[in-house]
Amino acid sequence: MRLLRRLVPYIIVLLVLSAAWVWWNRPQQVDMAAYVPADSLVYLEADSLPEIANGMTHTDAWKALVEPAGIRQSLGQVGWLSRIASWTGIGPADVVVFSRAQVALVVLGVEAADGGESLNLRPHIALVVETHTGASRTRAAVTNRIGAFARRAYGDPHVEERDADDAHWITWSSPASPRRIIAATAGSLAVIGNDEGAVRACLAAKRGERPSLAGNPEMEEMRRRVVTSRETLAFGFVSSQGAGKLFEVAAAFYVGQISQDAQAQSLAANILPQMAGKILGSIGWSTRLAGGEIEDNYFMTVRNDAATRLRDALDAAPQTNMRFGELLPSGLYSLTRYSTRDPLTAWRGLNFSLSSQLDPVLAVTVAPLLKAALRPYGIEDPDAFLKAIGNEIVTARLDNRGNSTVLMVEVRDEQTLREFVAKRLGTTKPQVERVGDAELLSSTDEERGAASFVAGTLLLGAKSSVRRCLNVRQQQEQSLTTAQNFQKALGTASAIGPAHVITFTEDDAGAREFMAFIASWRAAQAGTMNQTEMEKQLKEIAYSVSETQLVEGGLERKTRSSFGQLGALAIQFSPRK
Repeated sequence: MRLLRRLVPYIIVLLVLSAAWVWWNRPQQVDMAAYVPADSLVYLEADSLPEIANGMTHTDAWKALVEPAGIRQSLGQVGWLSRIASWTGIGPADVVVFSRAQVALVVLGVEAADGGESLNLRPHIALVVETHTGASRTRAAVTNRIGAFARRAYGDPHVEERDADDAHWITWSSPASPRRIIAATAGSLAVIGNDEGAVRACLAAKRGERPSLAGNPEMEEMRRRVVTSRETLAFGFVSSQGAGKLFEVAAAFYVGQISQDAQAQSLAANILPQMAGKILGSIGWSTRLAGGEIEDNYFMTVRNDAATRLRDALDAAPQTNMRFGELLPSGLYSLTRYSTRDPLTAWRGLNFSLSSQLDPVLAVTVAPLLKAALRPYGIEDPDAFLKAIGNEIVTARLDNRGNSTVLMVEVRDEQTLREFVAKRLGTTKPQVERVGDAELLSSTDEERGAASFVAGTLLLGAKSSVRRCLNVRQQQEQSLTTAQNFQKALGTASAIGPAHVITFTEDDAGAREFMAFIASWRAAQAGTMNQTEMEKQLKEIAYSVSETQLVEGGLERKTRSSFGQLGALAIQFSPRK
């Protein structure tokens, strides 16, 4: 007893010293924006990888799919080993780095690559990792993990190591292509990229030799906009200059979808980037776990008073009960509803709002560009068409193959719409086929499609697609309104709130690919995949829901899905990609 009393002061001192050591060695978060160049096009950051893993494994989709996918049930859960490694820095290098690391993903540029007749783009990407641990552990973790990734991606890569510019460099090169991975470690910092210039740019920003993104006022404002809770798992930012450059690249892909007319495509390719530069500003993104799904929150600023004018023009109608679902099959791929109080007023208001923000030379191009966007649906006279329909326009893709899109509108002026259908079909005496109590009107030219007036609704699309919708009405196929996964998505949409545009999209393909990606990790495997049970569970996954609306200062979009943008991003970094 006397010996124990003598030892008590030493035990207390030991405990105090141990606590002080843990406190001293705890990771202290840094501003990852200080590690990337100020002129970066895209910037994404995450302060806790364990919290991201924990969030993804607490989604409803993960809980339903993890067992049939043959993945360990405990994968991604934050356990005592990870917490101890984070607090103390004690443990294997991989565990310590994972538990302590802050990461930033940055796109520094995009270049066109030779793709023959198609346009291929190659982004210059860098992954910046602040490991909050020693240089030797940082180097070991990078060598092990990135080396394993390179071997899976390249087979037998050529490896080069060197020391230069106060950093240790490792390059893994594919023997069969010019692809390579470059990694540089300097102290607790690791930078991994597909381009040496991108890696050097980040190291220069960290050393203060190049302006960094830290303190960017646009970014700080965007943080206040989209980071609305402590549960935020990641944050992203695109500056107004970066958004302009990315929109210019995106326009090159989009113009082909606006019209098949070469003149219209040329007009769009020239005007869209200029229009975006004058109207659109910076972009922000955040993600969190919400209601068993991953919620992605996007915000795009709109310059001047364009947002207010557009919001007044596109004033959304009250929420409806999605009655169009009674004409759509349960397994459709996607459904988008555009809602305004008055389509014609919204159309004219959109034209005026966009034109008023541009100089006279650009302003006169807005109307032809907007008309070109409607031409693929056969709408040559938007004013007459929009005046004759109700306040909702629905486009539905029945499957993800071929020409399966159906346009659906409420009929207010049937005579005007029948004249429109006659012009679309190219004849006043179309072919008529009876499908139950409805008429299917079609042209001898398959490219012109078909139409049907049924239950106060006009359907337009390919003949096979319109017929399928009419079969649903005859109860020859299950309707969308009876599908449980769609009903669950409707509940999610109600939780998010009213919107100008709402889109439902099948989410099973993305969930399948994400789970297959995780199951490919040897450390994640608990058994073999039960393909039958996997497909059964995938069919029950709810549709992803995206809602877009104009709010004060810009455009807001919220999406709820199985694994969100983080899941899609993870798949892109699969060695197979």
